[in-house]
Amino acid sequence: MTSSILRSHTREFDVCDEGIISVEEWRKWGPVSPFPSAVKQIVDDLKVLECKLDSPIDFGGNGGKLQGPFGAYEDKKHRATYEALDDPEKKFRFFSARQVACRLLGSRGYLCQKCWLAMEDCMCSYVKPCGLWKRIRFWLYMHPRDFLRQNNTGKLLWQIFGVQSATLCVFGIAEDEEIMWNEFKRAGKSQVRCLYPNHNSEVTFSVKDAFGSSASENHVSSTTDEDKTLHFILLDGTWNNSAAMLKRLKDHAKSVWGDEDLPCISLATGASAMHKLR
Repeated sequence: MTSSILRSHTREFDVCDEGIISVEEWRKWGPVSPFPSAVKQIVDDLKVLECKLDSPIDFGGNGGKLQGPFGAYEDKKHRATYEALDDPEKKFRFFSARQVACRLLGSRGYLCQKCWLAMEDCMCSYVKPCGLWKRIRFWLYMHPRDFLRQNNTGKLLWQIFGVQSATLCVFGIAEDEEIMWNEFKRAGKSQVRCLYPNHNSEVTFSVKDAFGSSASENHVSSTTDEDKTLHFILLDGTWNNSAAMLKRLKDHAKSVWGDEDLPCISLATGASAMHKLR
């Protein structure tokens, strides 16, 4: 049987009737933030446009890509809106919000909200939840083009460890980034690491450095001191996109701590006593 990941689907969705996305629905896809206002605005705009054209939105393929005459009309409209924005930050946030909005609507009733696979290929019953050491929190910093991608594997982190131990943050979504950076500010720069082969960084750590020499002995510790939690940022995107994501992290780090050289974690090429990665 051919997997639905490899199949192309065309899906119609009547936003006029079902355009409202609740915060509950939003969070079922993985985020912990309130439903983003910019994404809501895009959904509302699509609803108005669909009712005006009296034609249901047509989605096709992976990623909730708009198809047909509606897609062509909407593409011109959104490009005009994008070009009218005079601030690069506003353009960036508009791009991210539109990506997320279209993927949300295009995936409704088609993808499982937990594993992001087509419902007939749902793998949730095979995923076994597992606790994570309390002194670790992962932040999956995901590019919007990877949001709700069926072949994305980062989603497994919060499926296994839970959203409070592995938290999704969509690149360019203000509400997500605010939650993440509020936690970083509270923890302090010394408790934040980015998993990225940043060879230009003057501050690079190994996994062993990050946890200390006794980490392997204390990995089952019952420590609950949240102030000592280590926050790991995992970039989820293509190499080109992840470079832009790292730059945004550095720029924000400079505005918060006065230093853009965000500490990065390097993984040793040999076998690790703590981890074995394929």
